[in-house]
Amino acid sequence: MMSSRFLLVPATIKSTGVFLLFLLSIIQSVNSLSTSVTTPPPPIKRVAVIGIGVAGLTLAHALENSPDLSSSSSQSNVDPLHTPIKVSLFESRTTLDFKAGGGLQLNGGMSVLRKINRELQTAVANAALPLTNIISRTKPWGESDEPFTALLKLNLKEAIQQTGGTTEEELIVDGEVMAYTIMRGVLQKILLEKLPPATAERVKYGKTLKRIESNTNDLDGGIMCQFDDGTSEGPFDLVVGCDGIKSAVKEYVEKGKISEDSAGVKRRSSIYSGIRIRFCIEDGDPNSVVEDESAEFKQYFGDGLYGLSAVYGAGVGEPSTKGAYLIFKDEDYNGPFKKKERSSSKEVAENSDWQQDIQSVDDLLKSSLDLIDKSGVPGIDLIPIIENADRVFELGVYFHNPFSLSGWSKEVKGSGGRFCVLTGDAAHAMPPFLGQGANQAVQDSYSLATKIFEYNDIVSQWNEAPVSSAADEEIEKPKTLQKLLKEYEHRRWLPTASITAKSVLLGYLETGQKGFLSKFRDAFFFVAGKVGIARKVFLDSATPKV
Repeated sequence: MMSSRFLLVPATIKSTGVFLLFLLSIIQSVNSLSTSVTTPPPPIKRVAVIGIGVAGLTLAHALENSPDLSSSSSQSNVDPLHTPIKVSLFESRTTLDFKAGGGLQLNGGMSVLRKINRELQTAVANAALPLTNIISRTKPWGESDEPFTALLKLNLKEAIQQTGGTTEEELIVDGEVMAYTIMRGVLQKILLEKLPPATAERVKYGKTLKRIESNTNDLDGGIMCQFDDGTSEGPFDLVVGCDGIKSAVKEYVEKGKISEDSAGVKRRSSIYSGIRIRFCIEDGDPNSVVEDESAEFKQYFGDGLYGLSAVYGAGVGEPSTKGAYLIFKDEDYNGPFKKKERSSSKEVAENSDWQQDIQSVDDLLKSSLDLIDKSGVPGIDLIPIIENADRVFELGVYFHNPFSLSGWSKEVKGSGGRFCVLTGDAAHAMPPFLGQGANQAVQDSYSLATKIFEYNDIVSQWNEAPVSSAADEEIEKPKTLQKLLKEYEHRRWLPTASITAKSVLLGYLETGQKGFLSKFRDAFFFVAGKVGIARKVFLDSATPKV
């Protein structure tokens, strides 16, 4: 007789199999739910902009004052009552000095400003002067009665038309050549005053960023910004570093923290080129009956010195401002390397706030005239400006190594998937020898804004978007914020890295010392003008790439 214990075995096996099948069906149901229904990530509604230079103010306009960008967002069609993005801007300085700094050229940046807001671009154009020609000259070759030898002349409108294609489409718009000169302070003032009133109320001064951390007081997370005045602002969905070459946000992206000691500024990843620039600025005479209708850039080369004279728009109804710039090598450096015998010399100052040492102005002016005399640079346009200068500044030329393993963005841990990201000089500070710093900052801000709007569109349609499953791998997942920020970086990295490299080389070439180097430079510019290299280099940098 078979034991009852063995009779129970088949029944036990059967019940166990049923239980396992039941358990498997539950697991499959959970997996199905997890692949078909996901919690949408948080949209970007609160943006902290650190720094109110050209990059920061342009980004604020792109996010809050751009009819074209906001109308292109499908979010406005999906949810007409959607909450707009709110930008808060923080500036370390207690006030802005609109007389500080030198002049700028705007080309690709002006074209992109038009894409952001046509009224804003018109306001800038009205305050600026059209840039018509770029001229290069050097000290006379051999025995000559002429004060200089001409190397090249680039008529911008003709050069743009000859190039054609995207360059012409972007740099000649409705018959208007996108090439202007304007004082830095004037541009900054316009960008600030043209902010929407609600945005302008969110501009705060005297805010030096001290710490970036996650918001622990709210289940929704976010990023908190702590400042050295003891205040804390936030939470934010995105923090954008527009804080220049000594960017605290860049340090956070690279190291995950911001140095609390004053020496931390020196550790930030900028490279001193060993080249210095002296700015001599002459304000326009309000009683002058002669008005400048356009501007030219005139380069003058000598032994170890490069001079630039230019005239800049200083605002609607204001007389134009003249600038004479002297570019020369720091005698304590060989390129970016300090000479061993000069190792005990004190560190050079970046003077990013354009502070003028009043007691040294007379010495700087006299030294400037001595530099011209010693180098043989033709002073025909430079000397009158220097002798009548109202302000004098001197800065070292710094730049960032574009090859960084850290990239331009970083997720803040514990913030619920929020990021910090860089634009402008904070991302890619470059020497000014192609005149592209402000232009690239404007393009960065526009490009980043398009990615922010694209991300919010994705979030607003998250539950409608198809999500891949094990059985349907070919369906593309919605882009994450991390991926979109990388797309922004990849789009902007190549043009800015290329300009940085060219500008570094140009700086060393243009300050060539007496002998072979200065002769090689003169020959290079002469040939470059004849065969079109100068046109190609300039316009390739000027053409927007957003």
